[in-house]
Amino acid sequence: MNRKLSICSVAFRVAVVAALTFSFGCASSGPNAKDTVDSMSAFGNETAKAKDVINKTVKSLETLTSSQAADIRPNFDAYSKAVAALDEQAKLVKANADKMKANGDLFFKDWEGSETITPERRAQLSASYTKMTADMTAAKESFVPFMASLKDIQSYLTLDQTLKGINSMGGLVQKAKDNSVTVNSQLDAVLMDLNSVRGMLSTKSK
Repeated sequence: MNRKLSICSVAFRVAVVAALTFSFGCASSGPNAKDTVDSMSAFGNETAKAKDVINKTVKSLETLTSSQAADIRPNFDAYSKAVAALDEQAKLVKANADKMKANGDLFFKDWEGSETITPERRAQLSASYTKMTADMTAAKESFVPFMASLKDIQSYLTLDQTLKGINSMGGLVQKAKDNSVTVNSQLDAVLMDLNSVRGMLSTKSK
């Protein structure tokens, strides 16, 4: 009986040690390929949504600037809601971008010494990841003046919701539209980069 208890006790201790080793090992290691792909997918989804919201905001701006006098107020309210929605979507994109980059940086750092991949493939993936982060930075920087121009229009029309007020903003409206084209183009580049890197990582993770 004592011998059975002893065996059970040893087996229990071994199981506990194994569980702890596994738990701490997982906690201390960086993200694996699946973690990184998942975070990239979340970022890609929010980025695609951001493009939709950008287009809806520009559309609401066009509707506002072509308003008849009686429609200025409701169209202005719709535009203000669109700007607020874009602002919130931008926050989601940034949060997912930060998470994706953190996972990616850790993953690639752990992967540098891996022997499961050829140096050529590692260099290819590293270059694609570097391009993606550079395009993300460019998109983030170009979004700032775009959002500023949208809010400048909102602030101006808060004080002067007349046809004269709308007609006097031609330059600012065109600037906002031009900025939207730039931001959309850069977000398209980011999404292409994401698909490329995610595809390579998905292949590796299988």
